[in-house]
Amino acid sequence: MSLRTSAAVAVCKASHSIMKLLGRNGRSLPGMIALKLDSQLVEKLSRGHHTIVTTGTNGKTTTTHIVQQAIINAFGGAAYDPTSTNLEQGIATTLCLDSTLAGKRTNDWAVIECDEGASKTILPAMKPQVLIVTNLYRDQVDRYSSWTSARDYIIEAAKASPDTLLVLDADCQVTSSIADAVDNKLVWFGVECPVYDEGIADYDASVACIDCGAELEFSHRTFAHLGTWRCPKCGRSHHDVDIACTKIENPTDKSCTLSLRINGTEHVVDANVRAGYDVYNAVAAVAGLLASGISQTDVFEALAHFTHAAHRFEIFNLDSTEARLLLMKNTAGCNQLINMIQSEDELPQKLVCLLGAEIMDGLSTEWIQDVRWEQICSPTTQVIVGGPKYQDMQQRLSQAGIMPENMKIQTNYASLVEDIAALKEPVTVIANCSTIEALRVELVKKYQPVDYWAEHDHRK
Repeated sequence: MSLRTSAAVAVCKASHSIMKLLGRNGRSLPGMIALKLDSQLVEKLSRGHHTIVTTGTNGKTTTTHIVQQAIINAFGGAAYDPTSTNLEQGIATTLCLDSTLAGKRTNDWAVIECDEGASKTILPAMKPQVLIVTNLYRDQVDRYSSWTSARDYIIEAAKASPDTLLVLDADCQVTSSIADAVDNKLVWFGVECPVYDEGIADYDASVACIDCGAELEFSHRTFAHLGTWRCPKCGRSHHDVDIACTKIENPTDKSCTLSLRINGTEHVVDANVRAGYDVYNAVAAVAGLLASGISQTDVFEALAHFTHAAHRFEIFNLDSTEARLLLMKNTAGCNQLINMIQSEDELPQKLVCLLGAEIMDGLSTEWIQDVRWEQICSPTTQVIVGGPKYQDMQQRLSQAGIMPENMKIQTNYASLVEDIAALKEPVTVIANCSTIEALRVELVKKYQPVDYWAEHDHRK
């Protein structure tokens, strides 16, 4: 290992430690500095090791956490980022923290969550054995000018790593179209049953074929633009799947039982996910892990007992107020949160809605206009709005029926924590990436999160 690489690893480790002492995440900046010292750092620290990468618009983090749990079960450890920092600098930090100053990796496996746009850099550098692609939605219009922009980055990445096996969501026509442009080996997954109770699921009113523009036909739908599709004009259609969810049973607010058809054989497994959009993440993870040669025993154990990421239903008890944190990132994902909230026994009477527009969020906030806020808002719902783009959120919630006297503006996160604690009733916080992280920084100064999933967490 060169002196340049050793220096990069050392600086990354040191700066990460300093940032942690300061109460910061410490994942992006250390990797950014390290890459300045050695631009080929990710490639060098990946050589000779096993890697599974997950990308896609929604579901990357949960899918990655299931995968990393299975790898830990099977091999005792893995390089991974529990904070889900998924750009190149964050991935560089993950690899440095798993390496000695001489550049020797501690673990043979790396489990990486990767931003779609970053995939074109990460795949050629890491040459992973498996790439899982969840689904592709219209997202961050400032970064991706069209529905297929993120797909094109992934195609470029896959072509640069031709030995990587691709695990693709057959229910998403955009993800499916990756197969038309690459020569990589493929594994297909999908969901063949309803994921929500009748009346809860939302579907795009019409879905245009990305090739010819004709309206797609569906024989089965799950939500948004996902389902068993075909184009009546150009003939493109849903691919036969290797792994599918065929039934969802015993749904609770924390888990469910899935029937999975794996290469023609049915298996009934427990899943530490709620029925709904997370079922896709569960099936994607199972498909990717089995494609990586991990045993069904380790895969199913991980699915039942993996640890969710922070912000995924994380709960803080603020004196007499219970606050749960829900992360929103785009229209489709936020509408699935709305679906989940609708399926609960009672709609929340206290909401905190935070909106930012940092690079991690996407600079445009137009997407909140198409979120179905009306489904969880009433004239009596009390809301605190905040974040740098609070005015956009305030305007949209006013359109959804929130009365002015029931809406408070709070842009200071420390004061927001005090405001939440003063409510003395359960609070649901819905916020995007930068704002939920900023709020959490203030929350953990005084309160410890309660692991919502603790009773299902039996990590080895």
